[in-house]
Amino acid sequence: MFKFFARFFVTLIFLSLITLVIFNFFFKEQIVPISGTGSMYPTFPKHESTTKMMVYPSGVKLFDKTFFDYKIGHGDIVAFENEETKKNTKELYGKESGYIKRVIALPGDTIEIRDALIILNSSPLKEPYTALARSTFGGNFLSDCHSLKIPEGKLFVMGDNRKGSSDSRYELGLIDFKDISHVIPLSKQIGTLDKNWHDTTNDFKNSAKIKLDPQEYVDLLNQKRKEANLKELKYNPKLNKSAELRAQNIIKFDDFSFEATRSGYTIEKAVSDANYSNIVYGEVPTSGYYDAQELVDNYFQFASSKKFMLNKDYQDIGIATVEGSINGCPTQVIVQHLAGYFPPNYKKEDIQAWQNNLNNLKEVQTGWSSLKDKVDFYNNNKSDVDRLNQIISNRITNISAIVKKMSSNLWLSKPETDYTYQDRKLFEEQQSLSDKINNQIKNIR
Repeated sequence: MFKFFARFFVTLIFLSLITLVIFNFFFKEQIVPISGTGSMYPTFPKHESTTKMMVYPSGVKLFDKTFFDYKIGHGDIVAFENEETKKNTKELYGKESGYIKRVIALPGDTIEIRDALIILNSSPLKEPYTALARSTFGGNFLSDCHSLKIPEGKLFVMGDNRKGSSDSRYELGLIDFKDISHVIPLSKQIGTLDKNWHDTTNDFKNSAKIKLDPQEYVDLLNQKRKEANLKELKYNPKLNKSAELRAQNIIKFDDFSFEATRSGYTIEKAVSDANYSNIVYGEVPTSGYYDAQELVDNYFQFASSKKFMLNKDYQDIGIATVEGSINGCPTQVIVQHLAGYFPPNYKKEDIQAWQNNLNNLKEVQTGWSSLKDKVDFYNNNKSDVDRLNQIISNRITNISAIVKKMSSNLWLSKPETDYTYQDRKLFEEQQSLSDKINNQIKNIR
């Protein structure tokens, strides 16, 4: 009996050693650099630079057969490199490299993004590795509520940080198995990389949808503005209402354009309906579910939206979230309205030009008005004299208001601005009438 157990024990050790050798030889691991600043958060901490991954493909070929090869599965993390990753990393980080993403769909799978969830083969997918539930939205390659069947030799991959990942939803598209260089099997992630994963128990409930706290968002945005030495934005209920009105029309007409080409309901109409008025307006529409920090991070990730948020001319802000359906696809639209005032700072020569016009009109007004006292002449030229005096009076009234505003460095109202373009025609009509009347006076003499 002792010899039996001894032999068994030796055999067990031998097999374990053989297994270990095979695993280390055929499933060897390497240190792989992580590019970017958090597309795989929370699995990998933000700004982490490297991770250990298994070389892919693994195994050895004998007699046209591959032994000990690892087959990539759902939930695995893969490192890969292709022309698109090289181009993107070159632009962002100055050097070419690959990406690290999670495998979401395999050949033969059908994937759809709907209501902030992944629908894989007609069933919603539980994803504990994302920081928050229901945080996935479509891109220009796979937009919301459009299904895609994965062809042979291809994979659909995403970063765990769905709000900050360039992946198969966008320009990257599907990736080839042949581009994969390393893998971390899902089974190997449990107990090592899952410490920040979330509980998926309630992920499919509406209560799991991410809620935006507007005041928290404004506070975080103001921190960014403070760091840039800019004045803080004030939360304005009227702008909140105008943002809500715009969001409702964006959903109703599926029209995200600033010009409101389909709805016709512009930001100017919205702020007017909300009884708000100011000099400059700006709008940022976004679709999806965001918490305050995510939304700030999203806008400050891109140079154009960051510049907009740090515009010194804005003083007020309003923000609204509206849920609805666009073309049968559930969605939420977040609209921000920013507004403010900055002085016009007119040129001195422009103010003086308008003042000179006003002075000249006041000088000639008395003379032309006195023609009414010349009864016979007035009766014969009544329509021309009345029209000329009406033009002069009209110009004096309007130009007086313009000079007053410009001298006080205040913006002209829309009617006043419109008048500045009309005054030239009135001046020309005035000149024509004055020439005509002067000729009549000469004929009398």
